[in-house]
Amino acid sequence: MSLKEAAEKFQKFCSVFKEEADCFPVLFELKWPDGFRCPRCNHPLFYLISTRRIPLYECRSCHTQTSLIAGTIMEGSRTPLHRWFQAVFLHAQPRCVNARQLSEAIHVTYKTAWLICHKIRRAMAARESNRLLSGIVRVSDSVYCKRMVPSFDWHQQEQPLLIGASDASDGTPNTIVIKLQSKARLKDKYDCPDTAPFIRAHVHPDDVKNVIVTRKYGRDMNKKLVWMGYDVTWWIGRTFLGIGPKHLQAYLDQFCYYYNRGRSTLYVQLLADCIHSSRITYPELTKTADGSRSNRLTRAARQQSLKLG
Repeated sequence: MSLKEAAEKFQKFCSVFKEEADCFPVLFELKWPDGFRCPRCNHPLFYLISTRRIPLYECRSCHTQTSLIAGTIMEGSRTPLHRWFQAVFLHAQPRCVNARQLSEAIHVTYKTAWLICHKIRRAMAARESNRLLSGIVRVSDSVYCKRMVPSFDWHQQEQPLLIGASDASDGTPNTIVIKLQSKARLKDKYDCPDTAPFIRAHVHPDDVKNVIVTRKYGRDMNKKLVWMGYDVTWWIGRTFLGIGPKHLQAYLDQFCYYYNRGRSTLYVQLLADCIHSSRITYPELTKTADGSRSNRLTRAARQQSLKLG
């Protein structure tokens, strides 16, 4: 799809979801596909309170009030719902989107766009966390941001990976899991992170016996899995201009989320996953107690806004 076609597709989407109220029926259907259920007592009947920006649903039995965004990644957000829908739509496109591009597309600040991107990525990671590889499973080590070094020490930019895949009928990777590993010093080029914890966590117990472990070097190297480390490096570099180790796992989960799903229905899947994933706050994302990271990001957002303005 060309950039012009992608832009036209996005504009058409925006014309459908251009106000808050346009999003309510979709949110209701995805949140309660079998009809309203009170989150406290599971009662199916409610009173609609429509005096708020986002309607409240009051249970007729226990009178608990809940909203369409309670328990979702959008909970507590002041960003309009149609902006959230646009952000999810752009994340479901083949070219994806980074925070700078999102801030321009949906007209929010860079800091808000950064937070939205990470919340959507969090929903992807939560959905991938329950995935178990089955059937014939292959596991190999690989490297994110591979660099040539004269010793077995890790380069500062390199990050070790373990990649697992369930085979399709033709032997190609059908479903994948990619996990970041610790940068323990390697004994030699044939050494790799311990695969046992990875296999226990990400392979179905009935198929552990079917796991085939290979290395990124040697006669039995699985090129498709090893080169997937290069693929994810290229994708992160092209889309996000590189990522440090702090948030790298979230981007690896995002890559797997895309790989493991068909693009034709990705938007609906992603929106549903965002609705059924709990929110994460800015302090939790930045992991600071004193606000120092928040201040740095605020300065970065201000500088970005000056560039965009």
